[in-house]
Formats: sequence, C-alpha cells, structure tokens
Amino acid sequence: MKGKIRVFTDINRVKQVLLQEGFRDAGIFQKWKEGQLFGLVKPINEKLEVHVRGYDDNTLDVEIELSREFLEHITYKAKPYYGYLIDILEKHGIPYEIIDDLPPDPVFIEVPKRVIKWKSIVILAIFALFFLFRKR
Repeated sequence: MKGKIRVFTDINRVKQVLLQEGFRDAGIFQKWKEGQLFGLVKPINEKLEVHVRGYDDNTLDVEIELSREFLEHITYKAKPYYGYLIDILEKHGIPYEIIDDLPPDPVFIEVPKRVIKWKSIVILAIFALFFLFRKR
C-alpha cells in the first residue's frame, strides 16, 4: 500500500478528472515516490497548492503545501489534505475506499508572511552575470 485511498476505477481516469478540476502535472522537480504514476498540483490560493500522487496499486495520497513557486517550499512541511480529494472523488462518482487511518485535515495552515519567488532570483542572477561578463 502506497497511498491511503484506493480507487476502484482506472487510475488514469482519476488523473483525467483531476486535470479537469484544474490540476496540472507537477513537473520534473517533484520528489517521486516508489510506484508513483503521476503527481499533480493545483493552486488553491496565492501561496498554497494541493499535490495529489497516484500509484501503481490504484492508491492516492494528497497533501497541501507552500507553492513550489517559492524558495521556502524546500523547507516547508506539507500536511495531509484528504478531505479535498475525497470531495472531488465523490463529485465525480469515483468509487473509493479508505485503506488506512486518515489524519485530520489541518484547520489552519500556517504560511510564511514573506516568501521569495525563486524565479525572481534566477532572473536577477542572469542579469548580474550578463553585466559582470559584459564589462570584461
């Protein structure tokens, strides 16, 4: 067992439903776990996103975390967020079972007040290098 929720349908159907719900591929920088078939993310506000992983044993895991847009994502501790996924499964009539105790969804999710977009740092570094080597 890799995830805590097992679906009784093709796992690729679940992936398609999640894509319809606004999720997108988490990309090459996500941490892949054993047996993982897909990892999808969906922003839920300006700082947080939901991350769903689908596994080869038809199970799913889900967590809420600081957006990967921010440098602080690296040290942020993701939290389980199963209620969000269960609502989507039920909305689309996808049969499932809970195969392990689910931790409660967080009532309050603390996020850093100030965050740094890592892409901004990369752009500044490129400009700095350009001007540094241009003068030589």
